[in-house]
Amino acid sequence: MNKVRITAMRQTVYTDLMEQFENPIEHACTVHEGQQWIAIDGRCPEGLCAAAWETMRPFVESLARGKGNFYDGWMRNPMSAMISCNDGFRPVSFYLEAIEEPKTSTLTDTVNPQQPKLKRMRGDAEWRVQQLVLALGKQSLPRMQILAELGMKQGSRRSLIDHYIRPAYAQGYIAFAYPSSPNKPEQAYKLTAKGLELLAKLKEKGE
Repeated sequence: MNKVRITAMRQTVYTDLMEQFENPIEHACTVHEGQQWIAIDGRCPEGLCAAAWETMRPFVESLARGKGNFYDGWMRNPMSAMISCNDGFRPVSFYLEAIEEPKTSTLTDTVNPQQPKLKRMRGDAEWRVQQLVLALGKQSLPRMQILAELGMKQGSRRSLIDHYIRPAYAQGYIAFAYPSSPNKPEQAYKLTAKGLELLAKLKEKGE
């Protein structure tokens, strides 16, 4: 079965409805934008809101079994879905996508020779995040330019998002240049304070 990545994309808060109808609740929702979970074998990931899971469960189970293309072409990526939780006061939109483990044999082709050489640390995922941090440096770059900095082909946009940008974003190393419009076509990315700290450490270790 496929693994399914679940990403919290955006939360909308209806303050007027909360003031009119809701009893005061502390910590009503602990989900934050950019948070990710991986569903294995179609099961609910640990730490995911149980109420949100009930809403998305049929879609996750279908994606895990290799079935997609919901509603005859609803999503650009047929093996994905955009689902909102059932909280009427503060709904969160979750992006669901079936994922495959990347082939490690192709990673050697994605290194920009102008970047400092790094010894691979435990797990290639960590190495890819490091490469993205080095590529961004102290500038804000769109996806097409990041591909060039990494020495990747322009047709590798999906691989860039899945295996570089999403993990780095989830770990707090990068942020949207246009945070109010995460799906903006010309969206760019920049390092956070945490990302800048990692950048400094990587440059110290670079040969």
